[in-house]
Amino acid sequence: MCDRGRDAVTTAVAATIRERARAARQALRAAHRSGDAHAVLVAEEEWEDLRRLARAHSVVLPEDDGGEDEGVKA
Repeated sequence: MCDRGRDAVTTAVAATIRERARAARQALRAAHRSGDAHAVLVAEEEWEDLRRLARAHSVVLPEDDGGEDEGVKA
């Protein structure tokens, strides 16, 4: 694969990871607000999975996406 194609794939992967991380953070905040312990556990797992995936691909996640922080750290 040429460098340009590899860069496009890398950029697409990073964008997808960031979007999924944003959604996971929102889900975790919503779960905390709802008080649903099971939803919190599921959302925490998804958030941690996305953080690991981001680290594995050297993707920097934004510190905050503008929502209120319910103990969710990037």
